Amino acid sequence: MHKALRAPLLLVISIVLTALCWLPAAPAVAQQGPPNLLVNGDFEAWPASGWPWQDGVPEVQISPGWRAFYVDTPPDWVTAPTYWKRPEFRDVKRAEYAYRVHGGYLAQKYFTFGGQHIAGLYQQVGGITPGTPLRFAIYMQTWSCMAGAEWNICPTGAKSNSPSPMHTRVGIDPYGGTSPWSPNIVWSAEVNAYDQWTLFSVDAVAQAGAVTVFTYSHADWFDSVFRMANDVYVDDGSLVVLEEMPEPAATEAPTSAPTATPDPSLPTDTPAPTGTPAPTPTPRPDGAVVYVVREGDTLSTIAAQYRLTVDQILQLNDIADPNVVEVGQEIVIAVPAATATPIAPTPTVALPTATPTFTATPQPTATALPPTPTATPALVPMATEAAPTPEAASQASASSPAKGPSILWLLPVLAAGTGVGFLAGRRRR
Repeated sequence: MHKALRAPLLLVISIVLTALCWLPAAPAVAQQGPPNLLVNGDFEAWPASGWPWQDGVPEVQISPGWRAFYVDTPPDWVTAPTYWKRPEFRDVKRAEYAYRVHGGYLAQKYFTFGGQHIAGLYQQVGGITPGTPLRFAIYMQTWSCMAGAEWNICPTGAKSNSPSPMHTRVGIDPYGGTSPWSPNIVWSAEVNAYDQWTLFSVDAVAQAGAVTVFTYSHADWFDSVFRMANDVYVDDGSLVVLEEMPEPAATEAPTSAPTATPDPSLPTDTPAPTGTPAPTPTPRPDGAVVYVVREGDTLSTIAAQYRLTVDQILQLNDIADPNVVEVGQEIVIAVPAATATPIAPTPTVALPTATPTFTATPQPTATALPPTPTATPALVPMATEAAPTPEAASQASASSPAKGPSILWLLPVLAAGTGVGFLAGRRRR
């Protein structure tokens, strides 16, 4: 090769190799092993119009195949209800925040800036055979930050600072319901996945032809302290059929947990209170699950123990005064799932595919009867006679009956015949 061309060619090769090194890594495979029953479990779908706005709500932009749920009104048992907000749901891109995407190029995020929330995602999956063992697994990461000297800036950047409990968990409704408050949901353990991708997993056996998977989080300011960041990131979910139901396993912890460098001038993390565990509720023969009121209980404390609202408890119980409960009183906190009763199909009347053509019945045509023959009178030769005078005709007409001619007209004929015979007789003589 000519020396004059060698240097420019080497320069071009060097530039290309450098550019290849800076290309983003190939997307991670979200699902390995059994087929994934979820639609868009890896959150990578990106239509030409972008992720849709759920129900036209401008704060709620959801990856196709998924739906969001959230609580607009703060429950009675939360602290600092003034700082309660509807989360904002958006996409997060690897090109912008690589550490907020677990695999591929996209992930789902939702957050409340300076506000508490209860929210999550869900997806209903049909075509399931009842009795099928299933496992729902998905990665989640949270970021909770108490502001420092400036109320709107996290002093530890992308790392959490004095985080509040986020109560992140996942669940399966084996009956296919879409209410995140259903007592039928089988939930995983709660794990606060601060600043690290954590795999959440839960197993259940399908009880109907569809199941619904849920993610859940609750930014819980138990200490009434303001947190500017209350973020949740979700990515790479799967729902797979198991060969058999394994023993319940603890939620998988991340392999490595990055930690922020502590700053002595900043407040230290405050651990979440452990609290007294809620007593085990008792099922009744009719299938309802009840809680027996103890000394010091109120409807608000009972609702908080079982993640319900006071309104939900009032709907399940016939309570006259919501401010008064008695020790030993049974409070229903869950009812059995309703069993659908098949309804006999209504007979279907087959309708004609085309509008029938109605043909008019022809009316009988009147046939003319033949005319009644009129008898023609025989012509009888008559002798010539003199025309009667008007006076005679008038008299004859007056004296004659109207039904036929009079016999008197024969008299002149007889007279004439007699006269002729007389004259002939005299001539012979």
